[in-house]
Amino acid sequence: MAGPALTTSVPATASATKAAIHSYSQALRYQLKSTSVEILELVPPYVQTELMGSGQASDPRAMPLKDFLAEVIEIIKTQPNATEILVERVKPLRFAEQNGKEKYDAFFQQFNDAMMAPH
Repeated sequence: MAGPALTTSVPATASATKAAIHSYSQALRYQLKSTSVEILELVPPYVQTELMGSGQASDPRAMPLKDFLAEVIEIIKTQPNATEILVERVKPLRFAEQNGKEKYDAFFQQFNDAMMAPH
């Protein structure tokens, strides 16, 4: 089982929501394991959309939406038993804590500093 995903300070509400959805998905998946219901968790990285404002749609740090969608479709096609849909670009964030506290803290600082920097 993966540890919690990297929480970013930008914006804190989005990070908290993603963490809550992950926990909720795990709980639902467990509760519904004896039924025919499947719970899939789609875990997006920072994607070029207008979710957090028009600047995000053209932010070069964000994954282009068409690339994100293409990778998601490919994962669904090639990994039919996947319960978490993780594109490659989100994996460093999702598994950041697995490298230990010191590396996690350094990654957290570097990632958030980059996200806060003007672009």
